[in-house]
Amino acid sequence: MEVSHDGLKLWYGTEDAPAPESFVAARQDISITIGVYPLHPANKVTVYYRSDKNRLVQSISGVLQHSDYAASTQYFSVHFPPLLEPQKVKYLVTLSCAGRQVPNVLSTQKFPSSFTINDSSSLSSPQLASTSPADESILLHRFPFQLNYLATVQVQLLKTPEIIGQTPEGLKINWFVKIGQVSGPKLNAIFSPYGSDHMTIRPDGIGILDADVTLTTAEGALIQTRYSGVFELGQQGYQNFLRRQWPNAPPLRIAPRFLTEHPKYQWLNRLQCIGIGEVQMSNLLVIYDLYAL
Repeated sequence: MEVSHDGLKLWYGTEDAPAPESFVAARQDISITIGVYPLHPANKVTVYYRSDKNRLVQSISGVLQHSDYAASTQYFSVHFPPLLEPQKVKYLVTLSCAGRQVPNVLSTQKFPSSFTINDSSSLSSPQLASTSPADESILLHRFPFQLNYLATVQVQLLKTPEIIGQTPEGLKINWFVKIGQVSGPKLNAIFSPYGSDHMTIRPDGIGILDADVTLTTAEGALIQTRYSGVFELGQQGYQNFLRRQWPNAPPLRIAPRFLTEHPKYQWLNRLQCIGIGEVQMSNLLVIYDLYAL
């Protein structure tokens, strides 16, 4: 199975991305591997499924297993919960990335794939699993949204952060902006050198951001931006940070808001934005794309 839409592609049931056969004997440990293209840190795989034992549509999120940077592909795995025997399970695999999705779920009316759990006696005379008929439509109620690209942000942090240390809330580190720039079709500005990010690294390796910076445009408009978000350092990120060891480019996800009185930029006051990017730890360079919801 291979599906392409809106610049995205996913596939499964292939040699590099195996999926269950039409009939399986196991009640548990049933999984699917999904290949996706192109590689992107915001890629999200979701499998929607239901069975003839439970007509309710349920979903499972895919877990990233491997990234092939040379081929710009990623592989996700999805593990079904233990299922009763026998039953027929029908499913739909989706890939979403920054407002795009494959397949177009709003136009999808049926589950394209299925497998049947049977005992060993039933495997002697298998029947081919068929796609669902028209009366088995999938009803996925979603609120539509669109991401509008505003700009790309690059921030150079000072090499020496202020390390508060280990506290009851986690490891506290204060980062300070050396220089920063916002460049894009909707917003262009520079960062004030007084901006800061008061980060807390939890014991599970997730960094929680608490940033407060001021932007200055060419017109002299001052724009305050505050945001929180997550900084993924890995499961051993807390211990590794204490040893000054970290990934080369850990992913970054933030949710900025803006405030200004300047009439040209008051449209920013109404926005909820997201930022998707990474931090290049070798030179402490923060890079993310800024989108308005």
